[in-house]
Amino acid sequence: MNHASTLAYVAAEAASKQTVLRQHPGRYLLSAGMAGALIAVVLSVSLKLGQVFFAVGSPGYYIAVAGFFGVALVSIIVCKLELFTSNVMYFSVGVLSGDCRVCNLLRSWTMVYLGNLLGVLLFTAVFAGAGGMGSLPADHLLFNVAAHKVHAGAWEIFWKGALCNWVICLAVWVPLRMAGDAAKMLMILLLVFVFFFSGFEHSIANMAFFSLALLHGMQGLDAAAILHNMIPATLGNIAGGALGVGLVVYLLERHTLPARREAAKPAATALGTSV
Repeated sequence: MNHASTLAYVAAEAASKQTVLRQHPGRYLLSAGMAGALIAVVLSVSLKLGQVFFAVGSPGYYIAVAGFFGVALVSIIVCKLELFTSNVMYFSVGVLSGDCRVCNLLRSWTMVYLGNLLGVLLFTAVFAGAGGMGSLPADHLLFNVAAHKVHAGAWEIFWKGALCNWVICLAVWVPLRMAGDAAKMLMILLLVFVFFFSGFEHSIANMAFFSLALLHGMQGLDAAAILHNMIPATLGNIAGGALGVGLVVYLLERHTLPARREAAKPAATALGTSV
């Protein structure tokens, strides 16, 4: 294990995020924007890669897309950027452990969600200026995936959203219990592959899907269709991250928290004495 108590580490990270949120909200929003942009740029490359196989009818097109998309989460974790889906898990653990307040959880989720959206939209605007992916045929992989997302039922989208963030948050949690950067990155890539290849619903990735689809003139895609997907996908992501991982790991490892806090007391006392 990389940490004596993974739960204590995640709770401390949540407390750190709360401090930045309160003292440096602009920096917090910028971090979320960068994460959104990373999701969008990696997704656009994944789609171009997948289209190479999709255009010739190869069934392996989705393996290429799912395999490459993990680069986004690896980059976000390494750079310690704020992604909504993993932020849900962090702040849920922070609140349950007593290190964060509920009002800051709601404030963080809102700010990170909007920041991710702004990052996606900014990348899309720049991408449009660069020519995007050019003129796409009506049967392009991008349009195929976007159409499937908006035509699914609301409950199906919700449960796919819950499954998505259950896997994504495990992709954040499990590497914390591993030693070695190579092993951690491989685990992240494999778990992201699980969510993407399974067709689960990631609200921030969906922002990028729909933005790219609108940019390239997808017919029949409007605000109502997008909201039909985004609302249940987002709620599902919250359920999967907060309950499926945050609450479960807290119940499994909460016995490690008192030891962490007791160990912190002598250190705090010594610091107070020295000052």
